[in-house]
Amino acid sequence: MPLSADTIATHPSFLPSLSLYGERLAAVYQENQRLGANFGSQRRWLISQAALALYWGGDEGLTVNGLIDVLKPFKVASPNTIRDYVDESLAYGFLRPDPARASLRPRYFEPTPPVYAAIGQWIAANLSMLDALDAKGRVAAFAARPEMIPLMQPRLAFGCLRDAAWREPPPRVALLQKSISGGLVMDNIIVMVGRQRPQEGRYMIPALNAREMAKRILISRTHLQRILRKVVDVGAIGWSGRAFESAMWVDAAFIGEYCRWQAVKSHHLDAAFAFAIRGPADGSLPSFSDHFW
Repeated sequence: MPLSADTIATHPSFLPSLSLYGERLAAVYQENQRLGANFGSQRRWLISQAALALYWGGDEGLTVNGLIDVLKPFKVASPNTIRDYVDESLAYGFLRPDPARASLRPRYFEPTPPVYAAIGQWIAANLSMLDALDAKGRVAAFAARPEMIPLMQPRLAFGCLRDAAWREPPPRVALLQKSISGGLVMDNIIVMVGRQRPQEGRYMIPALNAREMAKRILISRTHLQRILRKVVDVGAIGWSGRAFESAMWVDAAFIGEYCRWQAVKSHHLDAAFAFAIRGPADGSLPSFSDHFW
């Protein structure tokens, strides 16, 4: 039985495991910054997961129009943004024409080996958070059967797309998650919060080095400072002294909002893992469109 989002969010080990997850995700990002950026904002995450689900989720295959149709009901992105995403993925070598459907029109695409590697690392890092709560050995089982990815990923993508609690982050969380690379900024904050306990409703963390962080996550320092100012304005974070130079505080309620949001994804991943371990009755891959519609 998959853990519920409430059980995950309120478990005392969840926040520390999120901190460790942030460190692991940073390592994935550093291996391929362009690819890692797809984990760094909610819009790109949803587009990327839907694209992979179309490829792995049965007979439909991944096409530009198919991706637009799947995302349209949820208003994730405009058709032009989705087309740009596919063009960019082709240019950076994250997608390539599907050789099994080379003679067909419209054009069909498949993920490349770096994407397989990154999604495997990402799933393992997320499963480790669940293992930290109940020690069920999901990571070991996944390592022994990496072929579960095509079974797990479409169900994860479907569950998250259909669930407004994941698709639409809480307003203060969304200020980061819906910004370019803002999710990576949040990961850095969570890593520094780590295993601390809040004092008077706040966590204390070292000053964020805006120049170094902007360089590391491929955005301008001005853009990063603009993102942080928005989060400061809603009382989620602040400085103990001079802005961008002194130690920072993070509102404990803001961290709670983030944990509850992340717990929704973790619940859907746990459900997808349980399905993959059990396997479909007829041995076939799940159909994304069957689930979706």
